[in-house]
Amino acid sequence: MKFKKYTGLMIAGAALLSIGAIAPLTANAATVEGNAEINGGQALPQDAQTTAGISFGQTSPTGNTGYLRLQMVPKILDFGNHEQFFSEYPIFTADGKNVAKDDNNRYPNYKSGSTNLTAILNTDDAALANVQGKVWTTVVDKQTTRTADENAKDTTGKTDSAAGTWTLNVKADGPLSLVNDAGESTGKTIDDATLTLLNTAYGQTGDVYALTNETQDDGFTPSGALTAVSDLTNTISMNLTGSDTNHQVASAAAGEGEGANVFGWNKTNIKLVLPKTSVVENGIYETTLTWTLATGLN
Repeated sequence: MKFKKYTGLMIAGAALLSIGAIAPLTANAATVEGNAEINGGQALPQDAQTTAGISFGQTSPTGNTGYLRLQMVPKILDFGNHEQFFSEYPIFTADGKNVAKDDNNRYPNYKSGSTNLTAILNTDDAALANVQGKVWTTVVDKQTTRTADENAKDTTGKTDSAAGTWTLNVKADGPLSLVNDAGESTGKTIDDATLTLLNTAYGQTGDVYALTNETQDDGFTPSGALTAVSDLTNTISMNLTGSDTNHQVASAAAGEGEGANVFGWNKTNIKLVLPKTSVVENGIYETTLTWTLATGLN
């Protein structure tokens, strides 16, 4: 902050003289409340608020809405920052580690930060004990709350007020690409890498609002006893290329999956494997995955 210095000037030898009586001090500088005109447009009293906050883990949902929606996917899978690439140790995990090569780990954060960016689920819902502490994706199924009038808006007659009849898929959008400081691709890639999700865990809860904290779920109550999704893929392996296709994560048959369905993986079970012939440069390599929830009804 820059301070300005003000210098007062005193004139020596001047005579100070006051003529007449000195007026007494009066307490007339206050402002009455409830009168906007005398306070420049806004009356007193006036209020203002301060927000004090703290958060844990990943808190931003996808922003999707609807009776059936893809509510959450991992925002970042962070495989860390490493000294160099060793062809004998081509496997990296989403906790920022180079498997079996600890002395190659510089930072658990791929942008050279001290905190690994792969978020995990924190929940005290006993129904979700299987996915607590795991990287997670959530499908919310509230189709049982769809009204008959809303069903009638489907002229094909295929839409109803029953849970299930949906599939969750994931695929890679392209190869790992070296990006510049603006996050833009330089055109240099690591081709033919694979990303694998091992040992898929599953949990289902009817207490959707407690999990999502989204107002659109407030007040939801399951129509009855929950039926778990029966078709779950244990291992999902994606080729990091532009030609990768959808890989099924889970599929819910009719009547299955009401409420929140959470699919989870341990960080160490999310593995990035680079080809042993990979040539890498100093810098950040990124790609994206696309998760898709669909029913196949047209």
